[in-house]
Amino acid sequence: MADQYAQSSEDKRPTQIPAVPAIRWDDPPEGPVLVLLDQTRLPGEEIELVCTDAPALVDAIRRLAVRGAPLLGIAGAYGVALAAARGFDVDEAADSLAGARPTA
Repeated sequence: MADQYAQSSEDKRPTQIPAVPAIRWDDPPEGPVLVLLDQTRLPGEEIELVCTDAPALVDAIRRLAVRGAPLLGIAGAYGVALAAARGFDVDEAADSLAGARPTA
């Protein structure tokens, strides 16, 4: 019996799928920012949101521009790092980010 999970050499799937990062750290001259893929606009549009501080990230999370438990965790960690990098209160940023998720 052939392995049903074995890939055929005739597999027609693309070998390279373009990456669409959901979140990334950017460091322009004005200071570090988080760039998020606005998931409320998918699949029709790929719009990026630029967050310069934790309150902007909290707003993006509350608007569901950031979705999914893994991405929410990553966004929260980046948000705390962003607060530290920009000289904001890290504890305050962590508290606001922890309470941002609108769903259980």
